[in-house]
Amino acid sequence: MTEPYGMIDLASLKKPAAGAAGAGASRPSAHEVAVTEQGLEQLVADSQRTPTLILVTSPRVAEGEQFLGSLRRAVDAQGGAVRLATVDADAQQRVAAALKVEQLPTLLLLLLGQVQPIVQSALPDEEVDNLVQQVLEVARQQGMEPAGTSEEGESQEEPAPTPPLIAEAYEAIEKGDLDAAVASYERHLTQNPGDGEAQAGLATVRLMRRTQGADLSEARQAAADRPEDLSAQLLVADLDMLGGHVDDAFGRLLEQLIGADAETKDAVRERLLELFEVAGAEDPRVPAARKRLANLLY
Repeated sequence: MTEPYGMIDLASLKKPAAGAAGAGASRPSAHEVAVTEQGLEQLVADSQRTPTLILVTSPRVAEGEQFLGSLRRAVDAQGGAVRLATVDADAQQRVAAALKVEQLPTLLLLLLGQVQPIVQSALPDEEVDNLVQQVLEVARQQGMEPAGTSEEGESQEEPAPTPPLIAEAYEAIEKGDLDAAVASYERHLTQNPGDGEAQAGLATVRLMRRTQGADLSEARQAAADRPEDLSAQLLVADLDMLGGHVDDAFGRLLEQLIGADAETKDAVRERLLELFEVAGAEDPRVPAARKRLANLLY
């Protein structure tokens, strides 16, 4: 699990659709959620705090049920340090498309709002526990300390309750009200300015809001036709970020700084700093982009 993360293609979900329950068995994990289209943004927001394994499968997949059972057992053993999300690829075709699934079953890791494919087949039962341990290690390398376990993997006390305003933000995201989610995050940060997780969450929700309903092909064409149009360039950079093309997003914005006036520099700098929050300080692409930003500004 060393490849760079990419973001879920939420831009591919344009219109709300009624969702069915995700793939699953009769005994779901205590730390499991069945993913629907309406709940995908909430899943992304939750991944700021808890690493999430996403299993995309179907009742048609013979080995899918056994793989799901193994994942449930391994996830439950961690007491909430890692979460399991299930997607029924038949009932939730648009969610599977947003996750860029090509075959079933597919297992992915969602962490800090970004997704990474793990495997496109069922794993033997004996390999699943090791996989979950690797997920927890990746989370720690990204600066997270998953709730429920210590570094030695032993159970700890339950994590502190979610701050009320953050809970409000999660609820608003679940309802698709991104304006309300932004407002809740902003109020929380006014009271808790040093909350890094909330800052990352706010940046992610703002990114979702800016790209909501945008058409990638149309946005790219507009940016190509009007290279001097800063708004068009900013939108494509946002869509690139949302689609996991982090280098493209950073590169496009940094290019806008060359020969730019003060107003343009301020706007681009502000957007880049927000995308740095989305990517996370541990992303190796962020320090290089920060250095180039400083060179171009000063």
